Amino acid sequence: MSAGRREHDWSIASSLMALTAEIHRDRKKRGRPFKPAEFNPLTRSINKPIPTTTEQLSAVLPGAKYRKATSAK
Repeated sequence: MSAGRREHDWSIASSLMALTAEIHRDRKKRGRPFKPAEFNPLTRSINKPIPTTTEQLSAVLPGAKYRKATSAK
């Protein structure tokens, strides 16, 4: 019950902080608008995956060897 109340309170507070920051935002310095999630410490950030190839991964992993695939005929 207290966890839900804390999340609710942070949701309101972060919305107000985002609104205040948006009012004072310099559009030349920061093109994109502020979002409440940027001010909420309880919001988890989702990292975007970095596109890699199997050749790059084999160079990083110890003991891994990269072999080019041959076309089966």
